[in-house]
Amino acid sequence: MNEFVSRGTGVMALAVGMSSLLAVAALILFFVGLFQGIPSLSPLGGLNDSLNALTSLLSAALATALYPALKRLIPRGSLLLLLCVWLGAGAVSYGSWLIINGRSDLELSSYYYFVGNGLIGIWAWALNRSARQQGVWSPGLTQLGMIASGCMMVGLLGLYGILFGFDGSRYSPLLLLSGISYLGIGFLYPAWGIQLARWILSIDHAMQRS
Repeated sequence: MNEFVSRGTGVMALAVGMSSLLAVAALILFFVGLFQGIPSLSPLGGLNDSLNALTSLLSAALATALYPALKRLIPRGSLLLLLCVWLGAGAVSYGSWLIINGRSDLELSSYYYFVGNGLIGIWAWALNRSARQQGVWSPGLTQLGMIASGCMMVGLLGLYGILFGFDGSRYSPLLLLSGISYLGIGFLYPAWGIQLARWILSIDHAMQRS
């Protein structure tokens, strides 16, 4: 199970966390520009969508790197979990493409974003649960990962909006309900990625010194 503590895993986890935080920062600045009438900040909306897609693809890359280790812990379900992550990354990327190219309004693209991250959350929950049971990561780290992924999975409610093609209602009850998952997506999940990176890289540094 060296993949759980490899330096490569730590670097990828750090990339996931940092790209997600940059996406949040871009979104905040976009809304500041929107409400304060600062046109120069308007391109940050597109940057946020691009960073969302990048974060999802980095999550899929992390899942792929951890697949051999997870397969040993969950022989029957590991491939399905990996497919969930890649399907989620595809959904997030497609949602970003829709809004960047003006193919949809905010509502429909958001449903793809929340559902895609919900699928990534399924993988993250199973990963942290298995790591917790085997004691390969610290209890605090796996607890944070499970809480983050639990919040992310709330976004799967947005599947209803995708199936029925809801769009144009920026503040529909379903969109707001799905948006509860943003606590996990935008804050807890990147915090988990950064903490995982710190934990792995600190172990790697200690091993190099010994």
